[in-house]
Amino acid sequence: MAYFYPSFETLELADQILIEIGNRVEGYQGRIGTKWYWRLPGGVLVTIWLDYTKTEQRWDMLRAEATTPKVGSFNSADFPMATYGTLLTSPPFIHELEGEAEWSNRLYFQMGYLIEDVVLWMEMLRAAVLDPNVRPPATIPDISILERELVSYVVQDLDGYFRIKDLHDHFKDRVSRQRISTLAQKWEALGLLTKQPRRVTIALRSLVELEEE
Repeated sequence: MAYFYPSFETLELADQILIEIGNRVEGYQGRIGTKWYWRLPGGVLVTIWLDYTKTEQRWDMLRAEATTPKVGSFNSADFPMATYGTLLTSPPFIHELEGEAEWSNRLYFQMGYLIEDVVLWMEMLRAAVLDPNVRPPATIPDISILERELVSYVVQDLDGYFRIKDLHDHFKDRVSRQRISTLAQKWEALGLLTKQPRRVTIALRSLVELEEE
């Protein structure tokens, strides 16, 4: 049986999820055809698409795959929308019939949790690129002793939030506020911090741990 592709209306509904993820993860390329793409540092290409598990008239899952030109496909993930529903008897999904699409049980869909899980998965991919067994991308900088201390303080005392004022108050005898601000902008551009409100990513934590070894 030929594969059944989602309609334009279905893709527009799914854009609500994927565009928000694109706002939070650096390297979003947009939707091309029926798939959404990210190009992450280190040559990692992420592809996400809609799939269904019951009938061709319902789209109830996001599937994702990550590839790199060095090692090919090395990770994949499934995000069933039912996992993010609040009622077992009414799982959320996109219902499509003759090209017309609408959310089913949208009120019971914890979309924010789904977005957070996809973002976390992509952060794990970046952390994997930093593994010593994989050559780190040239854009990843060395982390100084002071910068490692900044990250440790953020994780332990600021709940992961990279707040410039709090950091300067704690480290003002060692670093200027302007330098912390410049560092935050640099790390955000590299995807080591999330967009504002900035938070330390798993990739940055992994990089700090590698520098400490």
